[in-house]
Amino acid sequence: LHRMFQWLDHNRWLVISLVIFAVVLGGAVSVVGCKSTTAGLIEGVDGTPPVQVDRVEFNRQAATVEKDLAIRRVELDGQIAVFNEEVAAFNSRVESGLEDLDEQDEFRSEILNTIGLVATQAAEGSLNPISLIPLGIGLLGGALGLGISADNRRKDRVITDLKKTTVSAHPGT
Repeated sequence: LHRMFQWLDHNRWLVISLVIFAVVLGGAVSVVGCKSTTAGLIEGVDGTPPVQVDRVEFNRQAATVEKDLAIRRVELDGQIAVFNEEVAAFNSRVESGLEDLDEQDEFRSEILNTIGLVATQAAEGSLNPISLIPLGIGLLGGALGLGISADNRRKDRVITDLKKTTVSAHPGT
């Protein structure tokens, strides 16, 4: 035992370097042997921060999140399609309403012009009852055109409402 202690004392720096080398080697082996970890992508159930996960679990979580995002994108695309149909139906109703108002204003203007023409001719004494026939036919044609136009707008609105009901009942079609 005494000889061993003498040898250790005589080679103390060699022994110290071997001990340090062994400790460093042991630390390196333990670090290399451990799996790499990082914070996971999925939070805990009660809102706790994500736990540390290895590469395999991280890839599994990434695939799960990508699948959930793809499903959400499909749902949002469906909602966007329904919204676009609503906007198109609204724009169609606006156009129909403006056309209807323009036709009514034009018809009213024709009536006022006709009444003004008849009144002027009556005041001048040049009113010919036979000349009222084409005016009456023109007014009748305008009234018929206004009625047909209003009927068509009503039919268009019924068809649009049916399409809207069908799209909202079956958003994927």
